[in-house]
Amino acid sequence: MKKLYIKLLIFLLPLLALWGALEFFYRTTETNYTYKTAKLIENYDCIETLILGDSHTFYGLDPEYFTSKTFNLANISQTLYFDELLLEKHIDSMDSLKTVILNVSYFSLSSLENSKEDSWRKYFYEAQMDLDVPIVSSFAPQKYSLALARRLHKSLELTHQYHDNGTIVNCYKNGYGIQDENDIVTDKENISIFIAKKHEDGLLDFKNNTVRLQRMIALCQNRNVKVLLIEMPVYPTYYDLLDQEKWSKIETTLHLLAKEHQNTDHLDLTQHSTFNKEDLRDADHLTNNGAKKCSRLVDDYLKATL
Repeated sequence: MKKLYIKLLIFLLPLLALWGALEFFYRTTETNYTYKTAKLIENYDCIETLILGDSHTFYGLDPEYFTSKTFNLANISQTLYFDELLLEKHIDSMDSLKTVILNVSYFSLSSLENSKEDSWRKYFYEAQMDLDVPIVSSFAPQKYSLALARRLHKSLELTHQYHDNGTIVNCYKNGYGIQDENDIVTDKENISIFIAKKHEDGLLDFKNNTVRLQRMIALCQNRNVKVLLIEMPVYPTYYDLLDQEKWSKIETTLHLLAKEHQNTDHLDLTQHSTFNKEDLRDADHLTNNGAKKCSRLVDDYLKATL
């Protein structure tokens, strides 16, 4: 029996060592989550405009081109669920805040809580952005070990990225996402077909996320903060391939929210004439030049209307 235990220990030691190394990596290495939180808190007193949302605003709105002091708190696959948690946590500390920009993508209003996209991210929002995340179970081992939250090959990819670049943070000090100028899809028609299929969830129930938006709007209104509900530019083929009934319902929902709340406005840029196909990096993300154009347009809109 003793020999069996020794063999078992020998077998487990490399796995335990790998787990320990990855846990140390996640607990000590700066990520977008820790970096953005630190920069946000550092600039609490001066931020006038706060940008929330998913990768569309993360890579699409650059605070550098806003007149007001602006910070981008958007992140890849960040849902309205986490937008609300972040807003609730930080708004009372932001004395200069005047405007919150809330991005609504095609899939935002129909997104489910605890979706596949949140399966590992929720643990990082809680541990690295110091959020109380209700969908995280106290019985989940990932709550106590971030090394268990991600698939092994994804964790190893991050360690290689850190080894090669010295960081895994991919945003600037103002929160805007760093993009490779050369990483632009050449065949945007085909990628639009692929991404449209990926984003089509077949859901038209917006109730939960509409209520969530109402709560965020009320939270802002109570603090004399304006809200801009924004839909970011997308490639024409991507737009046309998606359910037009759903697009219409999104427009109606956002229009009614803006109409019902004095502090709220709605800006639809999905097919805005200002943007051309070269402004899109792929089906639904702007290039750096497209983001510059979009940021200036939104800044002008805020100055004129909100």
